Amino acid sequence: MSFAAKAYRRMLYKMAGIQGVLISILVAWSYLIWGMEHNAGLLYGGSVTIFTTLYSGWRFKCDTEQLDDIPSVMMASLYKGTAMRFLLVVALLALGFRYFKLEPGAVIVGFVVTQAGYFLGPLTARWGRQ
Repeated sequence: MSFAAKAYRRMLYKMAGIQGVLISILVAWSYLIWGMEHNAGLLYGGSVTIFTTLYSGWRFKCDTEQLDDIPSVMMASLYKGTAMRFLLVVALLALGFRYFKLEPGAVIVGFVVTQAGYFLGPLTARWGRQ
């Protein structure tokens, strides 16, 4: 496994871990303030983000292992993976709203808070190294 693949995997796991910590803090805070009424929506919104983060990492791994080093093919595959992630997010959120009848505000708040992990994940890649 190349250095870049190891670094990407480490950053991906940190990002998913940070997202898990963020949603856990949010759910605990919501429970202390309002009780259990919003927790299902918060957890679902956070789970959508974490699931799609791991999906993107898996898709990136598969694409980089199977494709040659042709830049145009690689870029097309990355754009396709991003579009698939976007469609997956929309489908999972719609499933939560329609099928599970979750409170939209709680789902969106859980989703947005865990999306902050995307900004914090790359920043933590350098923690502990100087």
